[in-house]
Amino acid sequence: MSTTVSAIANIVRGLVWLVALSLLGAGGWIGYHVVNDRALVDRELKEKTEQLAAVAAEVDRLTTENQKLNLALRLLKIDHRVAEIVVLEQQREDARPKTRFQFVELTQDGSPIGEKKEFTVEGDTIYVDAWVIKYADDLVEKGDPLRSTSVCLFRRIFGEYQEPSGGFVLDAAGSRPSVYSQGAELSPLERDMWANFWEYANDPAKAKKAGVRAAHGEAPSMRLQAGKRYRIELRASAGLSIVPEEVPTKPAS
Repeated sequence: MSTTVSAIANIVRGLVWLVALSLLGAGGWIGYHVVNDRALVDRELKEKTEQLAAVAAEVDRLTTENQKLNLALRLLKIDHRVAEIVVLEQQREDARPKTRFQFVELTQDGSPIGEKKEFTVEGDTIYVDAWVIKYADDLVEKGDPLRSTSVCLFRRIFGEYQEPSGGFVLDAAGSRPSVYSQGAELSPLERDMWANFWEYANDPAKAKKAGVRAAHGEAPSMRLQAGKRYRIELRASAGLSIVPEEVPTKPAS
């Protein structure tokens, strides 16, 4: 009897050990996979974090680039008020009206430069003849200290019934607009460009070397109305425009 009990006890102990070993094995297997899964999760988390950081860096780069592009676009579109025309009198008694007006160049803050000039023309339409130098867009975009905007030299002004060559002289050929003065002395480049304007206009290689996109004459026109004031604007990357003021005012003093 004791032998049988002992055998049963041995069998029970064996089963207990077997169950214990099975549990230990299962626990080890589970533990292994838990650790392995945790490592996998950590790796994936690290990869996602790095990807998010890269995306954030790219967003920052694109945002900065977009800001630069917007600034460049605004610089290209900046209009500079360079002169003013004020209609002083308009007579319409004859078939051809006569128009008396005042022309004055302006600083960027709107102050007159030099003497105000008065002219009388037959008709009511005038033309403003100017030499215009337009610099390369990248120089305008970067705000180059010398070449950040188009520049112009007013040559003459004439009425619709005048020959351009017989118009009223505004600035002499070879001179330089005082509104664009960068100091007491002209730089060698500026001096050469205004003294040899038509060489730059006709020599693409020479113009490109100086950062000039285009150099040519312009003569925008406007039909004047009595009592009105007109501003002449020069866009940083383009040419001249004559724009009527919304509210007529007295001539600049």
